[in-house]
Amino acid sequence: MKIEQTGTHAVIVIPAFEPTENFITVMMAIREVSRRPVVVVDDGSGIHFQTIFGQVAELGAVVLTHETNRGKGAALKTAIGYVQQHFPNSVGMVTADSDGQHAIDDIVHMAEVLEVGEQSLVLGVRNFEKGQVPAKSYWGNTITSKMTKLATGLTIPDTQTGLRGLPMAILPAMANVQGERFEYEMNMLLELKSLQIKLTMIPIQTIYEGQNEGTHFHPVRDSLLVYRRFLKFGLSSLTSAGVDVLLFALLLMTVFHNASTGTLLLASVLARLGSGVVNFSLNQRWVFRSQNVAGDRRRYLILFSVQMILSAVLLQLVDTVIPHPIPVKIMVDVIIFIGSYLIQKQLVFKQRQEQIHES
Repeated sequence: MKIEQTGTHAVIVIPAFEPTENFITVMMAIREVSRRPVVVVDDGSGIHFQTIFGQVAELGAVVLTHETNRGKGAALKTAIGYVQQHFPNSVGMVTADSDGQHAIDDIVHMAEVLEVGEQSLVLGVRNFEKGQVPAKSYWGNTITSKMTKLATGLTIPDTQTGLRGLPMAILPAMANVQGERFEYEMNMLLELKSLQIKLTMIPIQTIYEGQNEGTHFHPVRDSLLVYRRFLKFGLSSLTSAGVDVLLFALLLMTVFHNASTGTLLLASVLARLGSGVVNFSLNQRWVFRSQNVAGDRRRYLILFSVQMILSAVLLQLVDTVIPHPIPVKIMVDVIIFIGSYLIQKQLVFKQRQEQIHES
């Protein structure tokens, strides 16, 4: 069997963990319509699945093996490294699932999109209208889509799609995106703007066999991984906001005994200084894990100063209408924190993304 290996073709990549025999049917269907290289990653499925992977290999796929289950993200990174090394003249790679949830025509079309010169990350987007997909998939994708828009400004109707086209030029950046399991595919989307990678979406068929019962996505564990950065930032913001309000209340009760314009302003500034130190430390070391402390500190100081002035001004304005400084401060700071994640991710703690882009 002659497999195309020229630079005009895309490599089809399929990560698989404990696949059913339907995987053999998928591979046979791919071979009926395409002679593009296929790289399969056995993500620690174990000895009981070697017959399936053996048959897939006989059909012409390169099978890479993880000794233990490391996660879909790790499997995709293994494939990225293999494609870069063994198919350096390829146009890139198409990622697909092993369970038959992607139509063969859509997989081939995704490859053709790359082969005509597309340089964006390409997503195969399914129809997620209510009633057309299993309820857990509908709600999971809806929530993730809205959170992605909040974090990146991008409207992506199908954030969970596994059918993706990755041009060769972006593979080095994709190899450095954080994540070892299902969160890796989400992190790809979160990093697009920082990596200056464009996004292209093409419609694909929506296929859910048996209400998607064969999926290895664990709703609780993997959802926490997908939303981990949002949750960590939220906890960081909540902690620093709590410190801010607590310091503000303590200053009013123990140092400044009258709520005049001057004392409110000074108490607000001092409280914000204390909470700012907490917020910077948590976000710099824990949420974004940036290494450029000096650069981060300068950028954060600018954002911090703007937020502090805005908080103090709004506090004074609202206090003239609602003369209860502590509840007013909580309300004002909630409004300010709404856009803070996007600003800090894109403009403040950006060293890691810059390093990825340059690699």
